[in-house]
Amino acid sequence: MQIDYVITGLEIGGAEYQVVSLLERLAQKGHQMRLISLTPPSSAVFIERLAAAGVPLLSLEMKSAKDLPLALLRLCKILRQSKPDIVHAHMVHANLLTRLARLFLPWLKIISTAHNTHEGGKLRDWAYRLTNPLCQINTTISEAATRRFTNENVLPRHNTYTVFNGIDTDRFIPPTITKVTTSPFCWLAVGRLVDQKDYPTLIQAFTHISSSKLLIAGQGPLDATLKQLVKHYGIEDRVEFIGLCDDTAPLYRQVDGFVLSSAWEGYGLVVAEAMSAELPVVVTDSGGPREIVGSDGTSGLIVPIKDPLALANALMSIEKMPAHEREKMGAIARTRIQEKFSLNEIVTQWENIYTELKNKNK
Repeated sequence: MQIDYVITGLEIGGAEYQVVSLLERLAQKGHQMRLISLTPPSSAVFIERLAAAGVPLLSLEMKSAKDLPLALLRLCKILRQSKPDIVHAHMVHANLLTRLARLFLPWLKIISTAHNTHEGGKLRDWAYRLTNPLCQINTTISEAATRRFTNENVLPRHNTYTVFNGIDTDRFIPPTITKVTTSPFCWLAVGRLVDQKDYPTLIQAFTHISSSKLLIAGQGPLDATLKQLVKHYGIEDRVEFIGLCDDTAPLYRQVDGFVLSSAWEGYGLVVAEAMSAELPVVVTDSGGPREIVGSDGTSGLIVPIKDPLALANALMSIEKMPAHEREKMGAIARTRIQEKFSLNEIVTQWENIYTELKNKNK
């Protein structure tokens, strides 16, 4: 099949990582894949990976909202010339622009994927509602997101489905040799430094823990604010900001546990990556992460959002576990990811969806 992916931008992020992984795997399986980015791509790593996979990368060169009409014209021109079997859009701006293109190219077969439970407020929800008739299939990346969008009538129930993100379990693997937990215990958090990730709650939780260390991998607009907060609490010696990490797989093999403190999450890709690497995880009940971890406590712990003390207690309970119990939790976690969220299984689901939509109304 000839399939065009359309994405808002190509920066380092969970949605972008998933899109590139799907493109690579689908191209390997013989599909003609192409990625169209609304904004100029900025991740050299992703650009190199797409080139290595033989996936063409195009940009609509959007730099601000005023470029929207021109970007729509460029998108229509590209799609009119190539006539792909399927156009699969990812993230809110790409979803909306691709839907508008169908006003001019009514033969398009469009799938829109929302990568979060909330995609920017009421105005964007209404934009989805107004353009829903232009899209044949909507998907989200968790049941929590699907419930939110359909219960609030943002997306119609009859054509909205859940397709989880896929994890390359051959890439996110545990250490080849047994790692001896050193003192202090080292936790890892991965994610953009933005409000959604609620790092203030995580930082405050660490004020209740006496000796553990925290590594935060990511960058974003709250960088200076969060570093000042760490300084305010006097825990600079235990909280380290390591900046943007292009390849997180080695990081998971260097720490003792993983923590996610988000206020909301559509899925929580980094949680599944950490579990695939057999790390014990502590996550907030922020939407998608509960579906990844499960609710029985065997593959990770779940705490309420915005509750520093509950988060601290969960972290300390993991630290106090005998090493063999943590190893067992990690092994159960990896098995769960392999069985429910493997990239190969998710790619097969997408192929089935693409085939069904391509053959519809022939």
